[in-house]
Amino acid sequence: MSSPIPAAPAPPSPEDILGPYYIGVVLNTFLYGILVLQTITYYQNYKRDRRWLRLFILYIFIAETVNTAVSVAMIYQPLISQFGTIKPMFLFPSLLPGQPIMETAVSVPVQFFYAWRIRIILQNWIAPVFICLTSLAALGGAWWTSFVVQNAINYLHKSDIDHPALVWSVSSAACDVLITVCLFFSLRGRKTGIKNTDDAVNRIVRTTVQTGALTMCFTALNVGLFVGLPNSTLSFVFDFALPKLYSNALVSTLNARSGAVTTEQPQRNVLFSTHATSSQHIVAPTSVVINKTYVRLYGLDVSKLAD
Repeated sequence: MSSPIPAAPAPPSPEDILGPYYIGVVLNTFLYGILVLQTITYYQNYKRDRRWLRLFILYIFIAETVNTAVSVAMIYQPLISQFGTIKPMFLFPSLLPGQPIMETAVSVPVQFFYAWRIRIILQNWIAPVFICLTSLAALGGAWWTSFVVQNAINYLHKSDIDHPALVWSVSSAACDVLITVCLFFSLRGRKTGIKNTDDAVNRIVRTTVQTGALTMCFTALNVGLFVGLPNSTLSFVFDFALPKLYSNALVSTLNARSGAVTTEQPQRNVLFSTHATSSQHIVAPTSVVINKTYVRLYGLDVSKLAD
């Protein structure tokens, strides 16, 4: 007597396939709203920042606007255009291959920006070079992922995406760790002994660590879910939100300069100065006054970050 034929596995439900897409796009859109407010705050309060920095923030905002529009259009296809058909259960959304490219269009410039500033703070190239290399590896992995997704077309070939997506995600996570650690220890060491000034530095450190840690957590969850649940789309919940975390982290750090304290002498800042300042050139401030725009730390302006 022949053994019974095992039952075929149940097909995936719409909730399993499309639910993570939907939640990821909702998070992306929610964080975009926060970015809009952060950007408005930046342009209202920091009109004297260098033109290149203001243009850089404008580029980030435009890129994020396009990313949000594409994300909404991407999820519109399976939820609305293909509603009532079986296509969403088997085919990738046609705009999905563009997601890795658009995400790195934000993350890589932000990572390079931090690498440049870390180079100025630490006055050496070791950490910035590693940051740039891991960021470039993430960029290569993202383009590779986009190419593979474009050719894979459907979920039956999702395993083909594993290697390029891991290169992209792991490299990006490593870059985020390097940036957060370097910024934390370099800024943490800038102490003056003056309470108001140190409080301002601590606020910038907290903002940097909090936003960096949140980005690292989302990247780690993205990698963990992608590796641990290879047949699931749960990783997209965190993946679609990542570019907004990068942009919000950058702009919120710039906006953390508000409400700082200053000295009477204008000086350059630690994190966002365009010139390195050695310990021999540090001048102790003679007086400290409360001001919304400036903080000067031993003659180093850690608040007016674009000077």
